Amino acid sequence: MTAPEDKDPTLQKLLRFFKQTQAFERRPIQHPDQDINRLEHARELPGGQFRQAAVLIPVITDLDIPAIVLTLRTEHLSSHPGQVAFPGGRQDPGDAGPVHTALRESKEEIGLPADAVRIIGRLGELLMPSGYCVTPVVGLLSSQTPLVPSPGEVAQIFQLPLPLALDTRQYQRKTIQWQGAQRETLEMYHDGYRIWGATAAILHHLAREVDSIPA
Repeated sequence: MTAPEDKDPTLQKLLRFFKQTQAFERRPIQHPDQDINRLEHARELPGGQFRQAAVLIPVITDLDIPAIVLTLRTEHLSSHPGQVAFPGGRQDPGDAGPVHTALRESKEEIGLPADAVRIIGRLGELLMPSGYCVTPVVGLLSSQTPLVPSPGEVAQIFQLPLPLALDTRQYQRKTIQWQGAQRETLEMYHDGYRIWGATAAILHHLAREVDSIPA
């Protein structure tokens, strides 16, 4: 029987990228705003070090078109309300590392069991002006895995087709007003959802990384 990942060329390329780059140093994720990228050189904020966080990029492999699972955060949250995000969050003291954090948070936010995910790799870090250092972890799962949004955090769960996510032409650079300052950001739209900010930066970085290997 043909495995799901053998059917789709985009998924094949994603898997090949992580297989080929396991031994290499992961390149940091570049934020669209150069003022934020300068944080990379400081590696420290006024008042303390960056706090560690991780997100999961969950890829459903057995659909006709593989897809990435994303969430729409509830409007009442104090952090990034109403925005599209990956499941994830800050690292707890008892977490063994980014993979553990990403899986624990995914269980809490969308009910995804850790044993239903096959981790294939992770990306470099993304430094955030909020003081977090975010590590994206990529994992594969089946469409048969039940996903249940946490009512307090997640308003909706939806899917972004993998070929769309890994097409760098889909991303647009925008200038926005954010907390009293002009910021550069990336954004894309799918099925009425606006994907921007850190989520778009991570997806765009993944698309560029996967695109860097030969077809």
